[in-house]
Amino acid sequence: MKKINLFLISLIIILSVNNKVCFAQISNGGTPYSIMFQAENNYQSIKFDSPDIKSISEEDQINEASNPVAPRRMGTSVKINKNMSNSGSWTIIPEVGKIWRLRLIIDGALALGVYYDDFFIPEGGELFLYNHDKSQIIGAFTANNNPKGNLFSTEFIEGDIVTIEYFQPKDIITEARISISELAFAYRDIEFMYNNQRDSWYCMIDVACEEGDDWQNQIKGAARMSIKIGGSYYWCSGSLINNTNNDRTPYFLSAAHCGEGSSSSDRNQWIFYFNYQAPTCNGTNSSYNSTTGCQLRANDPSFADAGSDFYLVEFNNSIPNSFDVFYNGWNRTNSADDAGNGVGIHHPAGDIKKISTYDTPLSPSTFWNGLPTHWKLIWAETVNGKSIMQGGSSGSPVFDSNGLIMGDLTGGYESNSCATPSPAYYGKLSYSWDQNGSTAAYRLVDWLDPDNTGIEKLPGISWQIIQPTADYESSSTEITQGDTVFFTDLSAPGILEWDWAFENGQPETSIEKNPYVIYTDTGFFDVSLTVVNADGTDTETKFDYIHVSQMALPNTEFEADNTNVLPGENVRFSDLSTGNPIEWEWTFEGGSPSSSSNQNPTVRYSTEGVFDVTLVATNLGGSDTLIKEGYIVVGSVGVGDKNDDSKVVLFPNPGNGIFIIQFTDIHSNEIRIEVSDNVGKTIKRETITMGTNEFILDLHLHDEGLYIVNIYDGENHISKKITLIK
Repeated sequence: MKKINLFLISLIIILSVNNKVCFAQISNGGTPYSIMFQAENNYQSIKFDSPDIKSISEEDQINEASNPVAPRRMGTSVKINKNMSNSGSWTIIPEVGKIWRLRLIIDGALALGVYYDDFFIPEGGELFLYNHDKSQIIGAFTANNNPKGNLFSTEFIEGDIVTIEYFQPKDIITEARISISELAFAYRDIEFMYNNQRDSWYCMIDVACEEGDDWQNQIKGAARMSIKIGGSYYWCSGSLINNTNNDRTPYFLSAAHCGEGSSSSDRNQWIFYFNYQAPTCNGTNSSYNSTTGCQLRANDPSFADAGSDFYLVEFNNSIPNSFDVFYNGWNRTNSADDAGNGVGIHHPAGDIKKISTYDTPLSPSTFWNGLPTHWKLIWAETVNGKSIMQGGSSGSPVFDSNGLIMGDLTGGYESNSCATPSPAYYGKLSYSWDQNGSTAAYRLVDWLDPDNTGIEKLPGISWQIIQPTADYESSSTEITQGDTVFFTDLSAPGILEWDWAFENGQPETSIEKNPYVIYTDTGFFDVSLTVVNADGTDTETKFDYIHVSQMALPNTEFEADNTNVLPGENVRFSDLSTGNPIEWEWTFEGGSPSSSSNQNPTVRYSTEGVFDVTLVATNLGGSDTLIKEGYIVVGSVGVGDKNDDSKVVLFPNPGNGIFIIQFTDIHSNEIRIEVSDNVGKTIKRETITMGTNEFILDLHLHDEGLYIVNIYDGENHISKKITLIK
């Protein structure tokens, strides 16, 4: 490892969170639906065993004593392996959707970070996280947050309880995948404070102070890094960096020792915080924007032992325009002539962004590893004091007098403090350019100058200077009447507004990014898209782009739930036509109604007879007719009908609700009567003691239809059908 004791590699991890402060991890904001709709808190809670802090502390003491330059651990992973299939509770919000919630608890945690091994939010879904008293809420995370590799992480939530809440709108059928692999259990060096107490040393100067007035663009490019390495968590600093294509590829430069030992999976869960700074000099309120996940592009393979300690990553996601970032330029010369004065911009101890000034030229130094890999820098006194470096500043950029990056911070003396400032040592950009190795994995040139232009100094660029280029594609250009076409916007960069025009489409216009359109008329139709970003507009029109052919005629078919009924009974008809019909025209001989335009009508037949049924089904292409002759047979069960047992006479039948039962040959003293409807549901029970041979059955409160009267005379059973007509 490193050959001397250096203060900056021992990372101090402190996080300040305030429910009054605006935090944004590429999310849409908003309020959890459980709060908006006052859902009950009776959802699943799972408590996990706390790590053995005593053993962890002993291990920390041993590691820190044997290797004082190693990162200072502040948290450890707790494996949980919980997902939407095996855990959590669903709550229905009528007419709105449903929410899935899961409360995770690990006693003793100062904060909990959530790490996902499978993360997918469908369009329309929203994910929130919050602590026990909801003083800290982050989200909503949406489909815009879906990582390419499915790995994701969310920021630390204060305390030892975190709730994960997912909202699924009622019209969304695509299922979310939220699989939580582990929690980051923070056991030290993490604070949530909202007062004037500062996490970094007292001599650090906010970028909002006058020392930062001339460095506003450079400040926008510098950011804080939340680093996961295996089961440990740290802070580092770094900066966005431009490339010669000026295409705003989200490259981020930091120090190799910040990423030493990290895996690809770890890096997919790193979090980068932009704009985490006080709005005023010595202010307390702060806000930030953050993005999750990166891919390693190149690094010093020696991690500063024999190189310049650089680490270049590329974010998994493009940076939203709302972040208002700046891609810092660079100076790859090995000359300090342009660096007579400049600044370092950094996040000491994970605190809000600070600025430190030097006013003497950078000097080449071999102090770090015996090779000419680093710049040496001496900090200067300014209006607000002498701001220096601290743990967590590692990887931060040093700028020359023209605002160009000349290197990234490796470290300084272990004795460094506000009272005894150490020189700071920055790995040279000139050395990182092409001297740490001979392949793209070990040098910057392949990434920052992909076309090998040979440029030595490249100005930085803002996110907002490129005019938009409108472009799009559709799911299909050859369709049939009634088909839906999905349009995908391919415009870039930083599109803020979309204005679509669809000739003869439904809708004819849209302001959605990726709309869908239905075409019902035949022909060739134009599509036009106008896009807007911060710099202007552009329009792309594709003439005769969508060709709509005539739809094939439908194939008409239907069925009835009963084709043999009694007078007064209802028949439900079901349309079985294929070919996407949109209109139905029924004709019912002998029925009431005699016609219908419903897809699945219900018809009453009151007159005995044999009747035809006709259906005309129509789609966008035309119509088809089906006639079923003699399809419905209507006959009644009357007083004169034969019954297997003549011991009972029931009349009138049909009747309007009052029926008389006459017993002609009954021997039991007690008779039981049960009446059921035509689906077998019992609607009435009576037990009578025989004192007469006649009983009145009252069904006038029941609906029209066919009923079965079961009469039980001891072990004998008599069944009668009756028809109720009103």
